[in-house]
Amino acid sequence: MNQLTSEKMNRSLTITGSSSVMGGSYNSVKIVGEGTIEGDTSCSKLKCVGTLEVNGSVAAERMSIVGTCDIKGGLQGGLLKTSGTVTVGGISRLRELNLAGSMESKDHVYGEQIKLRGMLQTLGDCEAEVFTAKGIFEIGGLLNAGQLDIKLYRDCKAHEIGGGKINIRKASLLHPLSLFFKPSSSARLTVSVMEGDHIYLENTIADIVRGNKVVIGPGCEIGLVEYKEHFEKKRDAVVRDNRKV
Repeated sequence: MNQLTSEKMNRSLTITGSSSVMGGSYNSVKIVGEGTIEGDTSCSKLKCVGTLEVNGSVAAERMSIVGTCDIKGGLQGGLLKTSGTVTVGGISRLRELNLAGSMESKDHVYGEQIKLRGMLQTLGDCEAEVFTAKGIFEIGGLLNAGQLDIKLYRDCKAHEIGGGKINIRKASLLHPLSLFFKPSSSARLTVSVMEGDHIYLENTIADIVRGNKVVIGPGCEIGLVEYKEHFEKKRDAVVRDNRKV
């Protein structure tokens, strides 16, 4: 690291009130109020309590968003924790996404671990090693994870779903997520094609489900199930056709 880069990384950026600054490399970035950053920005920590607009990309080891953050470019880094609203124009690559608020991505979202307790919308794919959801999601492309554990609080959508172990259940009406985000008994997951090793489904509407071991639970409407080892259909489930392959 050269001396100039080292000096930049030792700087901290703080915006209180309303201000516009140039991007660059910082140790920490803190927004309290309304701020605009022009250009790509990298930092160890970013905290926003208010409104932040970044006309560029962001790389941060830790991000905490309580207000609103609009990133025109891509996003990469370690942990993103938000109870506010985050919009990302490019690809997001994160170690961990802890989402209690909402995130809208106009591209792909990649993460080792994604914990969803709010709302996630992507126009592209969403991939993770572990995807845990107790909220709402709408994935324009492929939702893919080694392990998917989804509790349906409201209607969710994905074009395709793939994974190792897929577990989709309706949320318990006795344990609402919050006073403002109560589960719906009619919540459904809609997907075109689902493929995994071990699949258990409730309240799911799908054209095709493919798996090694497949259990279709209550509230499901499935066009075709293709399975290798085991297939089971519970009562109050509709499967129009099934085929051992």
